[in-house]
Amino acid sequence: MIWLLDLDNTLVGRAEAFEAWASGEVDRAGLGPADLGAILAADEGGHGSKEALARVLIDRLGWDDDVPAAIRRFRAGILDGVRVYDGVLPALDALRGAGHRVAVVTNGTSAQQRGKIARCGLGDHVDAVVVSGEEGVAKPDPRLLEIALERLGAADADRRQVWMVGDAGHADVAAGRAAGTRTAWVSHGRSWDGPDRPDVVAPTTRAALALATSPPGVVLD
Repeated sequence: MIWLLDLDNTLVGRAEAFEAWASGEVDRAGLGPADLGAILAADEGGHGSKEALARVLIDRLGWDDDVPAAIRRFRAGILDGVRVYDGVLPALDALRGAGHRVAVVTNGTSAQQRGKIARCGLGDHVDAVVVSGEEGVAKPDPRLLEIALERLGAADADRRQVWMVGDAGHADVAAGRAAGTRTAWVSHGRSWDGPDRPDVVAPTTRAALALATSPPGVVLD
């Protein structure tokens, strides 16, 4: 089996790191919940425009930074606080120990995404890392997944033996479907409210991997 795994909010807690950093900045500025809420809304769980988020931070927090400097500032805050989710590293090791191949397939800049991987010690637990900022193509474009399969030496793999695992339906699940792979959605407690439910829906990445590797008919809530 081949596993293509998203990074942010799938292997590492990017949303948690951003919220903790933003909360600290709001407290230091003497502001309140409404300001934090506006900042989190602008972030869109990491999927929003970085420039738009920077402008909200400048406006709400009274920063003197220009937009590029504000982007560098909040990215540094995320890197300082990002952590790998509990149980993820042993789960990746178990997959590879069973002969499976594993790749991180992530949207983002090279410095930021590889910085998270280095900080969380993920590099030694996967076989390849593919970053959209290095390849010039981003999920949901299936070409990013095809690049990952090539890096794993599996370009001709039966797509029924390939899983795309991630928390973003519009990016991860969509990319997997476009590439013809099986899909697992990490819900973090959300409900899948669209058509074409992914092959696996689970609250955590560890649970998604466990369900995807379980015999047919097994149900994991």
